[in-house]
Amino acid sequence: MSPEEKAKIIISADDFGISSVANANILSLVRKGKIDRVSVMISENLDDDDVTELKKSGVKIDIHLHLVKYDSDFWKGNRHLYEGAAKRLILFLLNYISGRRSADKVELQWAIQIEKFRELFGRSPDGIGSHEYIHFFPPYMKAVLKLAKKYEIPFVRMGTRSTNHQNNVARILNWQRAENLRLFQISNLKTTDFLVSLDWSPDLVGYIRTLPVGTITEIVCHPEREEELEILLKN
Repeated sequence: MSPEEKAKIIISADDFGISSVANANILSLVRKGKIDRVSVMISENLDDDDVTELKKSGVKIDIHLHLVKYDSDFWKGNRHLYEGAAKRLILFLLNYISGRRSADKVELQWAIQIEKFRELFGRSPDGIGSHEYIHFFPPYMKAVLKLAKKYEIPFVRMGTRSTNHQNNVARILNWQRAENLRLFQISNLKTTDFLVSLDWSPDLVGYIRTLPVGTITEIVCHPEREEELEILLKN
């Protein structure tokens, strides 16, 4: 089978900056050639030596936008307050409706994160994604597309085709993707055909075999989690 007939796979590691464990695990995978893209969260957990090594690695380096306060215990590993998808969704919508996280405020917050990324890495990110896929929320996607144009960032994590995963997160993203698709296509930005998280499909090899030929799929992983780290090391 010729290269153009095969399904291309991009392995993206999320949450560089969420903790020292995440940073160490991601850099270990990068050294082994297991990772194609790394998404960086702007936080105090970005060690200068880790940033320098990542810059020299040759992998694509994206920004992982977030709405977590910089002084939050979240960055110290105390994330119990963020558990529960239903609770997170309700809080998210309440914050948006109340105006505390309006699209304009979020756009400003994310612009600041991109500026900090540029200070750390000496250039704009190669792509844009976000923690818990919050940039898929249509008002926020509009902000992301504006920021991508302003900072000349060519790639946005989205995917143009829906997945058939029996997973609540995948179902929500499929709906939001459909809402965003027309505006995204007008932007002329790049993305992949499919977007899949490793925790939706722990059988990585089995899933890859089902992909249509000629397509590009981004598989998102979270190497801070030991179970995902093991899957990546074995494949």
